[in-house]
Amino acid sequence: GGDDFSGGVDHGMSNEQLEGVNDELNRQRMELAQMENLKEEERERAEKEIARKEAALAKEKKERDLLAQQLKAMEEKLVSGSADAEAAREKEEELMRAQIELEERKAEQQRMQQQLEEQDNIRQDQEEKYGSMQEEVQAKTKKLKKLWAKYEQVRGEVSDLQHEWQGGEGKPPK
Repeated sequence: GGDDFSGGVDHGMSNEQLEGVNDELNRQRMELAQMENLKEEERERAEKEIARKEAALAKEKKERDLLAQQLKAMEEKLVSGSADAEAAREKEEELMRAQIELEERKAEQQRMQQQLEEQDNIRQDQEEKYGSMQEEVQAKTKKLKKLWAKYEQVRGEVSDLQHEWQGGEGKPPK
């Protein structure tokens, strides 16, 4: 009856979901390799961050799988029944703790996945800003050239006026 805990127990993120996360990391790595406009150091920093998160994800998957195995073993022990009611109660508590820890790890894994997606969005935004920064640099360079030409023209006029003033023996030009 009520001692069967095997039904409805969520063992965390499925292997398909983990593969999806891994595929996303590989897709990001390929995108990084194809980016020509991204500075080398930014690309390396992004690659290191992805590698760090991949390692954390792999570790998390390994730990999660181990916990799931332990949880299953505990469930099987509970289901097989124990003559000692106290031992069964302790195993049930241990099972509950393991299930809570598994759920916490699953939540952490989802948080890491969301963080990875947010970082990818930030990286994409930075790429877009880089394009608009190039346009801004071009516009400001053009404006600077116009202002410089105007400055040179006014400087020439001032110089001409100074020569006229000095040539006229201190008298203002007529």
